[in-house]
Amino acid sequence: MPPSGCPDIFPVQPCPPCPPCPCTPGVLRTEVYQYTAFSDGVRNVYTNSDADAAFSTSAILSPSDYSLVNLFINGILQPPHLYAVQAGVLILSEAPTQGVPLILQFIKIFTS
Repeated sequence: MPPSGCPDIFPVQPCPPCPPCPCTPGVLRTEVYQYTAFSDGVRNVYTNSDADAAFSTSAILSPSDYSLVNLFINGILQPPHLYAVQAGVLILSEAPTQGVPLILQFIKIFTS
């Protein structure tokens, strides 16, 4: 029995035929990519050439190539106002401590 109050997770009744309601797309397909570098303690700009190949699955993607991006510095999720992402470039508001990992997580969401 599903918990009460969770119709989005456990729908009680299927959506009526469209129209009138907006159609639910169902399960969305996603792809997740990761760029990882390690801070040198001095710079606040990192490029594709700074990637650690052992931990990265992609270069720094262009904002037009992903749906969501998350930046983790030393495992802590950073608020978006502290960094900027451009194709091939990560710009931080300040240089992190030397040796800490910088992980950009790119999420692509496909609707069809």
